[in-house]
Amino acid sequence: MKQLVYGRGPDISYHNGAVDWKQIKESGCRQTGLRAGYGNNHVDRNYKKNAASCRELGIQVMLYWFSYAFTEEMACAEGRYALGQAADYWTGCPIAYDLEYDSIRYAKEKGVVLTRETCTRLAIAFLKEVKTAGYLPVLYTNRDYLLHYFDLERIRCEVEGLYVWYTRYTQTLSEEERNLADVWQYTSKGSMPGVTGHTDLNAFFTDFGLSMSEGSKECESGCLSVLEFQKAANADGYRDMDGKPLQEDGLNGKRTRAVCRKILLQAKKSDGGWQVGSRGALVKWWQGRCNEILSHNNPADGLFGSATRKETLLLQERMGLKKDGITGFNSIQAVLSYDTGNSSGFPVSQKALRTGSHCDGEEIDR
Repeated sequence: MKQLVYGRGPDISYHNGAVDWKQIKESGCRQTGLRAGYGNNHVDRNYKKNAASCRELGIQVMLYWFSYAFTEEMACAEGRYALGQAADYWTGCPIAYDLEYDSIRYAKEKGVVLTRETCTRLAIAFLKEVKTAGYLPVLYTNRDYLLHYFDLERIRCEVEGLYVWYTRYTQTLSEEERNLADVWQYTSKGSMPGVTGHTDLNAFFTDFGLSMSEGSKECESGCLSVLEFQKAANADGYRDMDGKPLQEDGLNGKRTRAVCRKILLQAKKSDGGWQVGSRGALVKWWQGRCNEILSHNNPADGLFGSATRKETLLLQERMGLKKDGITGFNSIQAVLSYDTGNSSGFPVSQKALRTGSHCDGEEIDR
């Protein structure tokens, strides 16, 4: 069962009006959804402004394209439109296929009834375009869509590495839903500094990471913990999957995560308790992060002994991780994504159990 929330953030479209991304970032948001466009190559009117701001501030994005396709050819074209917008800012970011009730209504107006079989094929067509281009395929869905419009198992078989963006406006998810969801849209009536009025809010159970397109601005703020980790890993001699030092860019991308998987920091058990085991720059970095998150002021001496093990257990309990006193991939990723100014969890104000929608239909030709 997925326990850890790597980040919380809104999903934003033109309907949210002008947003203050700097204020959003300062509130603790590190991940967000952005509507790139809809239908027949209609780019969201605020997309370029929103995308440029997220790129500049180092906010991870999950793009989505609101579909009005009712043939596989149209769905493939929509996938290419989404890719065209993504490529101006990022390589390899998540891109979601968003078919909703307004999509069903529009197809019916055109004389096409979208069945579960048809919608499944449309999703596969769009997501294969995304996957083939090297981006991460995401399906936006809810309980009703899974019952009446999408054969999820078939989509998973056809689209390797599929992620699920699951919407349900409730206080908690069942264990089955939590295992299903990589991202959970839990309200449409949330509030966030920098956004006027209500907004959709999401819990990210998956840290997607992303790479910016060549020539784009590197992340300058908000990535300090990742940058410090990269420097410490390089100092301790860790190398990525190609045997190269990490690029010290503050981005938690696939190479940084590959190095994370190689790390195991721990104390050494002895007859009298616990002695110093792991040593080095990464232990010192870990001790510093424990101090920040737990509001402690313990020595950061680079020696993983009984005291650091105790701090690790406390941090793992705080963050809902397995309590083993060992610093491995999950613990490292948790603190890389952790915001010390907003650690109390994500607010859920909606108690009604209902399915969600972006409500992004446009009253123009799709």
